[in-house]
Amino acid sequence: MRIAKQWLLDWLDTRLPFEDLGAALTRGGFEVEGAGTTGPALPGVVVGRIAAITAHPHAERLRICTVDCGEDGVRTVVCGAANARLGLKAPLALPGAVLGKRVITEAELRGVRSHGMLCSGAELGLAATEGLWELPEDAPPGMALADYFRFADPYLDVAVTPNRGDCLSVKGVARELAALTGGRFRAPRPRALKVSGVTPHVSVEDKSRCPRYCARLISGMAPDKGSPGWLVERLRVCGASARHPAVDVTNYILFDLGQPLHAFDAALVRGAVVVRGAHPGEEITLLDGATRRLNADDLIIADDEGPLAVAGVMGGRRAAVGPATRSVLLEAAYFRPDTLSRTARRLGLATESALRFERGVDPELCELALERATALILKIAGGVASPAAEHSVPELWPRPEPIRLRLERIRRLLGVGVPRAHVTRLLKGLGMTVTASHGDLLVTAPRFRFDIRAEVDLIEEVARLLGYDEIPAVALSQAPLSARPRALGLRRAADLLVDRDYHEAMTFSLVDPEEQTRLGIPAQALLRNPLAAPWSALRASLIPGLLAAALHNRRRQQGRVRLFEVGTCFRAADSGTAVDEELRLAGVALGPAWPEQWGAPGRLVDFFDVKGDVEVLCALAGATLAVEAGDIPPFLQKGLAATLRVGGETIGFLGGLSPAHRERLGFEEPVFVFEIHAAPLGQPLGGRAQEPPRFPSVRRDLAVVVRADLPAGAVLETVRVNAGPLLQGLVLFDVYQGEGLDLGKKSLALGLTLQDFSRTLTDEVVDGLVAQVLAALKAAHGAELRQ
Repeated sequence: MRIAKQWLLDWLDTRLPFEDLGAALTRGGFEVEGAGTTGPALPGVVVGRIAAITAHPHAERLRICTVDCGEDGVRTVVCGAANARLGLKAPLALPGAVLGKRVITEAELRGVRSHGMLCSGAELGLAATEGLWELPEDAPPGMALADYFRFADPYLDVAVTPNRGDCLSVKGVARELAALTGGRFRAPRPRALKVSGVTPHVSVEDKSRCPRYCARLISGMAPDKGSPGWLVERLRVCGASARHPAVDVTNYILFDLGQPLHAFDAALVRGAVVVRGAHPGEEITLLDGATRRLNADDLIIADDEGPLAVAGVMGGRRAAVGPATRSVLLEAAYFRPDTLSRTARRLGLATESALRFERGVDPELCELALERATALILKIAGGVASPAAEHSVPELWPRPEPIRLRLERIRRLLGVGVPRAHVTRLLKGLGMTVTASHGDLLVTAPRFRFDIRAEVDLIEEVARLLGYDEIPAVALSQAPLSARPRALGLRRAADLLVDRDYHEAMTFSLVDPEEQTRLGIPAQALLRNPLAAPWSALRASLIPGLLAAALHNRRRQQGRVRLFEVGTCFRAADSGTAVDEELRLAGVALGPAWPEQWGAPGRLVDFFDVKGDVEVLCALAGATLAVEAGDIPPFLQKGLAATLRVGGETIGFLGGLSPAHRERLGFEEPVFVFEIHAAPLGQPLGGRAQEPPRFPSVRRDLAVVVRADLPAGAVLETVRVNAGPLLQGLVLFDVYQGEGLDLGKKSLALGLTLQDFSRTLTDEVVDGLVAQVLAALKAAHGAELRQ
């Protein structure tokens, strides 16, 4: 937002140089994006008035203008602009003036000598007008155009952060500068207006969304006078153009005070005006020319024939002010930000008015803005103002609550103590009410400071006003902080996966509930007010996001894809409306098992590759992973999936995506995924250094015959349970079915490593342990030792 110096000084009494004000804003937390002057110098360009105009004797489209240049007399200028007419005031470039790369000279045009050039706004690099730039009536002939418009006036381009809606105006910035620099803020003093006539009839049906609405009728205007130069120039600096005195004034008040206003052509309003919710399916053609369909969530201004405007966003064409408008209905209101924000976003409209209402407008501004706008319109275009109609429900206005501010808390957060009197003076400079309360301060923010909600907000204000540069650097004395075991464990797990050629991904926490349902994942945490339908649920699993990311990479010629993510998943809590969060680690792998090379034939990644990755993850945390058949998610392929358990508890799953889901999603090769709870990975190892064993281990291999449909994991678990503490290693190293075995049987070859750390194992002990294991296998699974 551009803030011109002279405009700012209407509100701020200060002796500081203008550039110092920019530095003060920067210290106060505002970003000054640029600075400059409001317009070009334009030497040799003056205000000219067409005193006489005649047809060109040798060209139909040209006319000969006698231009009044004030004290410099008159000049003859040949002009081809269609809007050239008697009495028009327009910029006149005298011989020698430079417009861009063009030097104006005296020239003979079709037999008539022209002593200069009447200019359009585009030729001056200013307003993009068609034909001559029509200057206001108060522009004195002969005056330098740059002096009339104060083009040499410096400005600051200030970026206002979203939380500071109170500074989206010259008044707001001036009020902030007064507090930052010690200058004096010139509070406005509205003058009493002379009013007459009948109060306009307006009503508010939806008071909850519009707690304050004011309106006034101004009739008998003379719009042909146009807006004065100072107003036109201030609007131009802010990026707006002059249209009609009433519209120009409403735009000016918006930039000056920060209160959006709207003017309706009163002659086009039918019956009473009402503020109400839109009827579903109701339509309105807005000022941008587009027709938009409304719903019950939209708040509108309407008359007996239908919508006149979308409240706080944009007016409609039906009652729009035009060049011939002589009476207007002037509106000032406070609309609830959340309602207006949803409407503006749904309709795809980003207007200056909507921007301010979304960030918060002080309801108390309505009366001041309406009075100032009325006074300006009457001064510029004449007319008569009616009494103002007002509907107000103060109980529904934003009400700032007192906040307790502790001086000790200021010292702890800023690292420096600030005297009570100094804190009080600083906060009162921002318009806050400060009282003493039990050794602390009780502070109430002004209504326009919507960003002040808690004690830390007040401390931030103290820091801003003190100046961050003035807060001394203090060395903190504290013990070195170490990483939390959980965070350290997860970081080590992530590093391990990166070492195994995985890439870390970060997917969106909001997902499409329908896609979760298609994968068989219940969408338990649905949003009440989602940004869009595809993002209306919190994810219950990391797998959908990783599958989408893997497919995105695969379609972009990434042949070997390995992705993992550590993220939060959500599910509805047993208590009802609450949501439980759980940290998980998940991965997806597809494509070649290893990078392309010459030393070994290539193959695709398989179940056991990914199983190995998960086993190493668990081993890193000191946990022993058991891979078992069990309940698996419906999107995994049966016979190629398993449940993962640690210490008897299920921690996740592992498997290949089913062919049906592979085809639906668009994968052409096998895809393997895993998802585990992150808690076991975050456990500290807590291990101690151990002396290498002094006594040898014993290896015994067993081949047992079991049912062909018996999972090997069940056999291994039985061995672990019955072998006792002497079992130091267990491996399945062969599976056989075929000749020599009965139909429906298979042979599992197991390798048992036995060791006692206090003595050498004897054959008697080992044989007894093996016999114990075989007996347990026979009892549990009907296993027989293969002969």
